[in-house]
Amino acid sequence: MSTITTAVAGPAWSPAAAKSWAALGSLTARSLKSCLRTPSLLLSPLLTSAFFMIIYEGQLSSVTAATTPGGRYIDVVLPLCLLTTAFTGGATAGQLLVSDIGSDYHARLWLTPVSRWTLITAPVLAGVVVLTAQAAALTALGLLLGLNPSSGAPALLALIGATVMLGTGFLLLAAAVGLHTGNSSAVGSVTLVFFPLSFFTATFVPRDQLGGWMAHAADINPLTPPLEAMRGLLTSPWNEQNLLPGTLVALAILVAGAAAAHLTLTRRTRTGV
Repeated sequence: MSTITTAVAGPAWSPAAAKSWAALGSLTARSLKSCLRTPSLLLSPLLTSAFFMIIYEGQLSSVTAATTPGGRYIDVVLPLCLLTTAFTGGATAGQLLVSDIGSDYHARLWLTPVSRWTLITAPVLAGVVVLTAQAAALTALGLLLGLNPSSGAPALLALIGATVMLGTGFLLLAAAVGLHTGNSSAVGSVTLVFFPLSFFTATFVPRDQLGGWMAHAADINPLTPPLEAMRGLLTSPWNEQNLLPGTLVALAILVAGAAAAHLTLTRRTRTGV
């Protein structure tokens, strides 16, 4: 039994594994510093979402409050802004990889003995930290604009967690595109794919207020379930929420991103390009 245990546990605590985990911490810290030195990665998604949230709340709240749960339009618009922040901020990991590839820093890392997975995981983890800060800042702005969730502070934490979960999938997709192409415009295409979808769902009103072809478009839009789940966190008690459809969509995006990142990393490891 002891032999089997040693055989199983040994590789997990091997010197090479320890070096890889240590390298992951250093590379993640470096990626975070790169974000701080690049305001467009840190502030652009946040300021854009904050701007639209203030405009939507200021111009539409008076005409749509009667149709929104509790009469607070911020309950409708905050989840929308968090959703757009998830996929616009998700480009962070890809842009960090493109920058390192362009400066040949990534090529030098490729010659080191650390595990290859650390080279793509570090910018993704940095992106998760940035996205968490952005989601928290937007939620704080929502509180200033009158946000008062039915389930209190736990609902706010769940809202931030849902944003980060969605954003992690987009971070992995963007990292895969950045590693595969080394092109900043290609990474931006990840955002361009999902941004138009945010307008073919219940963008400015609750889902039950839509009619005609827009209602059918919202029904098949993959962004509708997570958006509705995020709104439900703010407007419904815990026992009345249906978070499963939104959670499944977020998990699907996360799995797709992880698979794309794994395949891209495997290809680059085999071909060296």
